Amino acid sequence: MTKSAAPLILALWSGWAQIACSPRGQTTDTGPAPVDSAPPAGTSIDTTTAPDTAVATPPITPSQSSTPVDTPPSGAQQPSADRAGGQGAQVTQAEYEGWRQYSVNCARCHGQDVLPNPVAANLLLSVAPGGPASSQEQFVQVVSEGRPHRGMPAFKSIMSPDQIQAVYAYVKGRAEKRIPPGRPAPHTD
Repeated sequence: MTKSAAPLILALWSGWAQIACSPRGQTTDTGPAPVDSAPPAGTSIDTTTAPDTAVATPPITPSQSSTPVDTPPSGAQQPSADRAGGQGAQVTQAEYEGWRQYSVNCARCHGQDVLPNPVAANLLLSVAPGGPASSQEQFVQVVSEGRPHRGMPAFKSIMSPDQIQAVYAYVKGRAEKRIPPGRPAPHTD
């Protein structure tokens, strides 16, 4: 082999090594990665004249209504706080405290507003006549001691006896349909 052929063979071997070691379908371009460029803040994009290149997501179009969705139309009858079945029904102070304690300690498993939840027992049925916690004493015992074999922890170290009794008053009111779902209004005397 001649001295002039050695650099040529070395160059060919290094080229083949680079091709063989690089993943297929990828280029060896070492330039910077592409960067998304967003228009300056406050600039709107006209999607009516630009071609739609989105495959999965259609362009977002603004709502034609300037009225927020959760605002009732003017002249609509507002719910009454004391109407049966409406939000804000007045309850006793104990029932209100029960709602507060239930929301903090019980709702994550037994469902918001004591509405049935597949995770834990349906308390509306449990406190109903003939249910496993139909009396206040049974309810307090179950909440205090828990049901470890069913995954319910004991709450006697977390809640006071008065708080547990308040939860019973609230759940009983929901089961009797005296207290509607939602945040109740405490009774003021």
